[in-house]
Amino acid sequence: MPVIPKIPKPVSASVSKRCEKCGRVLPLSQFSRAHSEFYVDNFLPWCNECIAERIDAADGDWEVVDRLCQWAGIPFIVKEWERIRGMTLPVETWPTYAKIFCSDDYISLGWGDYFRQYKRLKEVGLLEEELPEIREKRYHDLRRKWGENYDEEDLNHLEDLYRGLMNTQNITGALQVDQAQKLCKISLEIDNRIRAGDKDVDKFMSSYDKIIKSAEFTPKNAKNATDFDSFAEVAYWLEKRGRQNKFYDDVTRDVLDETLKNIEAYNQRLYINEGGIGEEITQRLNALKSTNIFEEHYYGAPEDFDEDVYANDAYILDDEAEFNPEGGS
Repeated sequence: MPVIPKIPKPVSASVSKRCEKCGRVLPLSQFSRAHSEFYVDNFLPWCNECIAERIDAADGDWEVVDRLCQWAGIPFIVKEWERIRGMTLPVETWPTYAKIFCSDDYISLGWGDYFRQYKRLKEVGLLEEELPEIREKRYHDLRRKWGENYDEEDLNHLEDLYRGLMNTQNITGALQVDQAQKLCKISLEIDNRIRAGDKDVDKFMSSYDKIIKSAEFTPKNAKNATDFDSFAEVAYWLEKRGRQNKFYDDVTRDVLDETLKNIEAYNQRLYINEGGIGEEITQRLNALKSTNIFEEHYYGAPEDFDEDVYANDAYILDDEAEFNPEGGS
């Protein structure tokens, strides 16, 4: 709990103060009070306009507002901040909030108490329950995902079961995602029918088992959080622990590197220093080219040449010719 000084009586409107942010000399009414022993006059060193600009530049980021509240020694209550933010102009939000929580009614509330609660809500994923606007948006998104015929309790059940499947099973592709969602809906339907004492629950159980088998949502297909699914995950895991890849830097460190370097140097000298090797290669290419032309000229065949037709024609006898075993005509 921060040390809370005694708040002095309201000062006169004629008293002025220089803003340490913009440098302007403004009436003290343009500055917010602070429950902090670091400010002798119990006012923040920045004027309300500069603070409003800082919040606007951060697009209303709660972390920035929380830091300002810590600066002023007042609690950051998310629900109240958003409520005041929705009722006032951006330039009036911070002065209004600070004026309320710097009053004597909230003098016993320090920044640390609510900050610890804020962190706990954020860690367990329940911060959105603190804000009606965000809570309503969450259920709106869930209804679009699961359907309009589910209440909030059913939507939470469906989403929790779906997240459990995604975290424990190797679900890949749109088909398996669709099967996982259908499995969640059938599971909820089975629970509702069991509670209602419905005897037709067996057919839903059968559908439930079929989806499990077809999608292979079994312990055998369970995803182990400690396993690596790809080499990229291995590299990421090593880099997270400070490992840096040592790429080849053209430095010989063992006999293998030295051998490879010698072979490369030999090949380089062979082709660069031997003046006649280029002519030999050219002569060899010309010889190969001449051989190909010769073969095409003497052994080539027309493009429309058909070997089958040629073979058949060789065995066709002329019907008008008479066979003469003596060889005469």
